[in-house]
Amino acid sequence: MSVAASLLSIALFIAFATTGLQKVVFNPASSRAAEHLGYAKRTYQRVGVIEVVGAIALMVGLAARRSAPLGLVNEVGAGVLVVLAGVLVVMQRRHGDRFAQYAPNLVLGVLALAALLTRAL
Repeated sequence: MSVAASLLSIALFIAFATTGLQKVVFNPASSRAAEHLGYAKRTYQRVGVIEVVGAIALMVGLAARRSAPLGLVNEVGAGVLVVLAGVLVVMQRRHGDRFAQYAPNLVLGVLALAALLTRAL
């Protein structure tokens, strides 16, 4: 695995694990965000669980070779996080959020895609 892919995986782990845990705990900010996007509490917590599992998948496959089963775990985790970030951006756009509000999800999605692509090289 390249140094760039490793660093991206670590940064994405920190970012997605943090935001995912906030959703799982369902703190007041998460409650407002879920309400704004029309998510029920349990659904929003499930999104958080997906973020945390995807982040863990990035770390599990961090030291593996690309063709090894654990390497595939890293790639699947990055792919799931790309899709999840994309869905969140679309949901925020549909609810009229400004760029500044959905930019963090957009950046995280692009970084997850970059991690996936650098892993493939």
